Amino acid sequence: MKSYDKAYFDRWYRGEDAPRGEEELRRSVALAVAVTESILNRDLRSVLDVGAGEGRWQPILYELRPQASYIGIEPSPYSVERFGEVRNLRQGSFEELHLHTFDEPFDLVICADVLHYLPDEEVLAGMDELADLVGGAAFLEVFTDGDPVEGDRDGFHRRPAEWYRASFEAAGLRPLGMQMWIHEELAADLDDMEVF
Repeated sequence: MKSYDKAYFDRWYRGEDAPRGEEELRRSVALAVAVTESILNRDLRSVLDVGAGEGRWQPILYELRPQASYIGIEPSPYSVERFGEVRNLRQGSFEELHLHTFDEPFDLVICADVLHYLPDEEVLAGMDELADLVGGAAFLEVFTDGDPVEGDRDGFHRRPAEWYRASFEAAGLRPLGMQMWIHEELAADLDDMEVF
């Protein structure tokens, strides 16, 4: 059984095996914020990060939008104990999103570097709930069987891109490109060339 403990995060997020650094993360955060604000035509107000890990997005989001609320859902007891209070992480998993109560959808929903480690049935079990929580845009970072995979390969599911597209679209999401998605209800308000 894979353990998302301190040693795991030290190795894959801070150690020499870490495939991505702080600057790449900052670019992803900036992209997600810019796309979301462009869609909503206002500043970002609320963020949900599913499979948040140690909540690495939170401090960068706070630098960009200090007034925005951030909630991270994370299955790792280590992460929630260590970063729960300071980064607002709650214990939970992708497939159990329905167990959490939220007042309204979020401007930005993040699920980065998570779904390709979950079995098919877990992805499908949580996808409708995740889509319903997207009030603006979603950053759903996945790696497919056609992508070069760097980093942790333990439990990695090599699925075709079409599997993810079909799963996301069946839940009511439409692609914007660059790992960004929008709920179909909001997509109807965009120009033809803004959504695929």
